[in-house]
Amino acid sequence: MSEGVEKWGLPLAIGALALSGCARRSAHAEDRIEVRVWSMWGGDEEQVFQGVVDYYNQRQNRVYLKNLGATEDQKIIRAIVAGAPPDFFTLREPGYLAPLAANNALIALDEWFRESGLRGSDFVPASLEQGRFQGKLYSMPFLLDANALFWHPELFRKAGLPPNQPPKTLEQMLAIAKQLTQLDRYGNITQLGMRPPWFPTLVAAFGGQFIDPKTGAVTAEHPGIMRAARYFRALIEAMGGGDKVQAFTAGFGNEQGTNNPFFLGKVAMMVNGQWNPYWFQKYAPKVPYGVAPVPYPQDRPDLARPTWIGQNMFCIPRESKHPREAWDFFVWMQSEEAQILFADTMHGMPNIRRVLQNPRLRTPQNAEEVWKQGYSKFLDLVDSPNVAFFPTSPVATLYMNELTTLEDYLTSGSKSPEQALRDIQRRVSEEAKRW
Repeated sequence: MSEGVEKWGLPLAIGALALSGCARRSAHAEDRIEVRVWSMWGGDEEQVFQGVVDYYNQRQNRVYLKNLGATEDQKIIRAIVAGAPPDFFTLREPGYLAPLAANNALIALDEWFRESGLRGSDFVPASLEQGRFQGKLYSMPFLLDANALFWHPELFRKAGLPPNQPPKTLEQMLAIAKQLTQLDRYGNITQLGMRPPWFPTLVAAFGGQFIDPKTGAVTAEHPGIMRAARYFRALIEAMGGGDKVQAFTAGFGNEQGTNNPFFLGKVAMMVNGQWNPYWFQKYAPKVPYGVAPVPYPQDRPDLARPTWIGQNMFCIPRESKHPREAWDFFVWMQSEEAQILFADTMHGMPNIRRVLQNPRLRTPQNAEEVWKQGYSKFLDLVDSPNVAFFPTSPVATLYMNELTTLEDYLTSGSKSPEQALRDIQRRVSEEAKRW
C-alpha cells in the first residue's frame, strides 16, 4: 500500500534515516536493550513499518527495537506455546486475541494504561473495544482500517445516471447495481453493477449484532444479520444470478495493480478500504472515482454513515523479556507524531480522535498526495456512531470462517438465508459452549 516512508513520511527525519548508513542499527545499538517485534507486514509495507521503527530507535538512548520481519499468526502462536515469543507482536487475525487472552498468554494492559496518562476518550471507541476481552485490555491499536462505497462516475454517466450522485440507501444501491450490470448477447456479464460486498459490511449497514454484548451468546439469526443475508442474495439475483456473477468475478485480477477490475471498468461500484485512493493514484491515475459512506436501509435513517472497522493490533505476550519497554513503544504509538507518521505512509486511519482532523492527512501537499482527497472521506467516517467491528470472542475465528462460507451459499443459492444462518447459529453456539 505504500512505497516507503522516505517518500511519503516526515521528509527530513525519514530522509536522514534513509541516507544514513546506520538506518537499521545505530553505532551504539549494542549498548541498548534489544526489544524484538514480529509484525504482520511484508513487502513494501514491511519497509514502511521498518521506517517507523528506525524513526523510534533514533530517538532512544536505552532501547533498540529490532523488527524481526513479517510473521504469520500461526508462527506467533507456536512461539508462545513453546515459551519463546518475541517481546511484542501484531495479530493479523483479531479472532486469535480472545483465545490467547483466555489462556493467560497475554499481558493485560489496563494498569499500565491508567499509569501512562492515556485517556479512553481520546481514542476512536472501536479501536480500544476490539482489544478488550472480558473487560480487560489485551491489545493496543496503531491505526485502523475502515470501508466506504466507491463508485465509477463515468459508468454512471453512460447509463444515464447522475455521475456525482451515489446511492444513499441500500435499496437505491440494489436498483443501480441491477441497472449498471451489462450482459453480452450470450447472457454473460461484461460489466458488474456492484462487486459483491464482504458480508460483515452489510451486517454493519443493517445494524446487525453477531454476539449479545451482555450475555456473550451467539446471535447469528439477529434481525439485522438476516436482513443483510437476504439483501446479499437479492443483490446477486439482481445482477444475473450466482452462476453468472461467479463466472465473471473469477477472472478478476489482483486488486493491488493495474488489473484491478474497478480500474478496468468491469465494476461500477464496490465497498472497499481507505488504501484504495493511494492505489488509484499509483496504478490508475486517470480513472475517475467517488467515495461515499456505505448506504443504509431506507427505513433506518438512524443507521446512516456506517463503516466496518479493523485495527492493527499489538500485543505483549506473558513471557516477553522486556514488556515495559514494549509498552513504552505502545504509548509512543498513540502520540500525534507517531500516528501521522504511520498514517501518512501506511495509509491507515488514525485511532486517536484529534489526529483525524490533522491537515497533514487531509490536504495534499503536492501532486503526489492527490490520494488524500479520497482518503480524507474515510477520516470523517471512522468516528461515526454507526461503526461496527467483530466482537472479541473465543469463537470469532470460526464465526468469521462460517460467514465466508455463507457468502458462497448465498451466491450459489444452495442454501436460503434462513437455513444458512440457522446452521451457523448451531455450529458456532456449540463451539461457544466449550469456552
